[in-house]
Amino acid sequence: MHTAYSNPDPAKTDQLDGLRFFAFAAVFFFHFQPSPEYSSVLMFQKQGWVGVEVFFALSAFLLFRLFEQEQRRNGRISFSRFYARRLLRIYPLMILFPIAMLLAYGAQGAEAYGWLLSLASFVSNYLYWFPEKARSITNTGHLWTLSYEFQIYLVLPMLFLTYRAIGTRAFMLALLCVLPVCFLGRASFALSGMSVQWVYVTPMLRPESTVAGLLVALGLGRNLPIPVVSIAFLASCAGLVLLPDMHTQLGSVFVYLTAAIFTGSLLHLALYAKAFAQLLRWRPLAYLGRISFGLYVFHLWAFVEGMSLLRMTPIPENYATRCLAGMSLCIVAATVSYYLLERPILRLKPRAQSAKITVGSPPISASIARAVGSVE
Repeated sequence: MHTAYSNPDPAKTDQLDGLRFFAFAAVFFFHFQPSPEYSSVLMFQKQGWVGVEVFFALSAFLLFRLFEQEQRRNGRISFSRFYARRLLRIYPLMILFPIAMLLAYGAQGAEAYGWLLSLASFVSNYLYWFPEKARSITNTGHLWTLSYEFQIYLVLPMLFLTYRAIGTRAFMLALLCVLPVCFLGRASFALSGMSVQWVYVTPMLRPESTVAGLLVALGLGRNLPIPVVSIAFLASCAGLVLLPDMHTQLGSVFVYLTAAIFTGSLLHLALYAKAFAQLLRWRPLAYLGRISFGLYVFHLWAFVEGMSLLRMTPIPENYATRCLAGMSLCIVAATVSYYLLERPILRLKPRAQSAKITVGSPPISASIARAVGSVE
């Protein structure tokens, strides 16, 4: 019996746009390290990589819920419509941006066209086992996460069908049983002296945050008191700061479990903690979350060019003003991209077929339908 959605979830999801912007902001600051005198900022800036984990958890959560509601409406889910929508959402900007960088700055190495092909074929995360390959096209190294995410998309529909076949409890148990296997896989890499980079970019070795998003979607911990979840969130924050860094062999084994607790508890609080949800619904944050895909794609380029523009003004240059200039230019570029490229293409997405709606079936909320349009 499928019990995860036997009653419509009382939690709204429009606040997840705001959460998506916070995830992007963490990644933005992670990529731009302050000078040593900002020691307190540096301690937290180094953990900004966890913003990518939040993106992974959000995608898993939202897409699984969308599958469930499509199943209720239509009696089935459409694989072809799902993949068409995903490709239309991420592919145009994901390909046009590196081509633009190649034309603007030229190839930085002989591997440039191989890197472009790896992006086009969604295998760039594996080529990123060797990060120097990604530097062959300026400002595009971070796009490996889109390949990682698309590989998650390849398995999500099958996971959903498995869930429908075996039921919620058995499916949750199966997900939890996967984690020790992945943990041992990471430990084998560490003991073999393999690069921690290989673990970081390989989905099967560190799926914890994706699993956390699925478990929240299935209702695990839904009835936990907010103070308990808040304690788990704060403990995971402390763990990310105090435990060995993800770039160390020991850290690469343990840190993804901590990151999963962080992402799962943060997602839970966004859904069920009213004050936090209200903050995330603030209209400027919600808007920035809606354009977060463009923000993510452009942010390395925007930081460099924003710094160049800053130097043309009388404003003093320091870490804060460089970040502000880069963020401002990034928002402008993402806004232009959203309205001139992304939204027109999104109108080409195949629409859900009209279907018989059974009594008690909850509609697919506009916030969920819109939210799954964003990736990172």
